[in-house]
Amino acid sequence: MSEYNKLINDINNRKFSPIYLIHGQENYFSDKIIKHLISNVINEDSVDFDLKKIYGKKSDVNQESEVIDFIKRFPLSGDYNLAVVKDSKNLSNDFNNIISYLENLNSKSILVLAFNENIDKRKKIYKSSQKNGVVFESKKIYENQVYKWIEDQCALMSLNLHPNSIKIISDFTGNDLSQIDNELEKLKLNSKKEQIITPDEVENIIGFSKEYNFFELTKVIGKNDLNKTLEIVSYMSKNSKRYPVPLIVATVYSFFNKLFVYHSINNKKEASKILGINPYFIEEYHQASAFYPMKRISKIFDYLLEADKRSKGINFDATNSEAILNDLVYKIFTIT
Repeated sequence: MSEYNKLINDINNRKFSPIYLIHGQENYFSDKIIKHLISNVINEDSVDFDLKKIYGKKSDVNQESEVIDFIKRFPLSGDYNLAVVKDSKNLSNDFNNIISYLENLNSKSILVLAFNENIDKRKKIYKSSQKNGVVFESKKIYENQVYKWIEDQCALMSLNLHPNSIKIISDFTGNDLSQIDNELEKLKLNSKKEQIITPDEVENIIGFSKEYNFFELTKVIGKNDLNKTLEIVSYMSKNSKRYPVPLIVATVYSFFNKLFVYHSINNKKEASKILGINPYFIEEYHQASAFYPMKRISKIFDYLLEADKRSKGINFDATNSEAILNDLVYKIFTIT
């Protein structure tokens, strides 16, 4: 998210825009941008005078006028007025008053319009905000982008995580960016500067198991280690809220899908780039490829589809997680 990082960097360097329109379904980015704006624009003395926070309500027809009156005046204590409107879709039906204001801006005011959904880019408020300030689309990131996101955040926070530590965190948090942020803050508070944070530290500090997680599961499957695989799925089946069967099946499918592609890559030096994974983990795919040729993987895909159907209650008791997983594991390891 280079666009997001640039925006945060500009705010921290006090390069402000008169209008920030933030829209999209990922609240994390919206909340972070607003937090950085408040901390950089408003000081302790001006918080009671120059900051206005509003949650848009359709029932309150006067809110848009209140916002306009606030951002038109000069700040009473600090350098700027800052108006933050959440749920902005409820602020106005047409935003005509705000659009009119954007054509005659007060250089001493900053307006933030935060929408918790995507807005139509053809609307006048979108085009006017884009013309006069900053528009940011707050998109959810995909599961396969989480590792890189954590890696980038660690660089920004001067955290040095071992690649296995990043993988463990990504497996436990998924694409919940707020949780990732919280866990990285814990690691930063409880580790020394320039210390390489190992999986042991991750387990000790934030409680994510270095032994029982999705990363370890695919790792031991790749090593063709039946006993350890059964041990992990047994643990997971007893903790089904944290490890739902459909997510386990999807994780194993993703591993074999990448392994299938790995077989087809002629120049293995390009594997990391093609598969979209950290080069550190390529050796695991190389080792796994010796145990799982493409023909065997094709059969495994069928077993994964069967397990997925069972986990959804199709011709099977979906509550019996251990039975579904054990059956899947035995089939993976016994086919040739």
